[in-house]
Amino acid sequence: MIYINLDGKERSLRYDINAVTAVEEVFGGKSLIAMLANPAYFGFSLIRALLWGGLKHKEKGLTLDRAGILLQEFLQKGGTLGDVSGKINEALVEAGILRKAEEEPDEDTGEKEQAPAQNL
Repeated sequence: MIYINLDGKERSLRYDINAVTAVEEVFGGKSLIAMLANPAYFGFSLIRALLWGGLKHKEKGLTLDRAGILLQEFLQKGGTLGDVSGKINEALVEAGILRKAEEEPDEDTGEKEQAPAQNL
């Protein structure tokens, strides 16, 4: 389970097919995998929807607006969108929705670095 501290509480992010489908429905049925592969979709709307989708398993009745408020409070307390999106990415990988990319050697140093998660 991947945890994120929001509103002074440690909350778990969990994704399953129903959570991903709910997020896709917010965007008119567009594929989450296609949206994640297209930088044009990266923004507050997608992060808020993904946060909502990952939290609603524990917080029945959670709305997109409430998820947005949690995100806003997180940012006002010094958190970053990168922090949130990193946790979301970890949880999507853990759920098997995305897969972790293989480590690839850095072209300049030859050292292995972790590539971002890739879709299935």
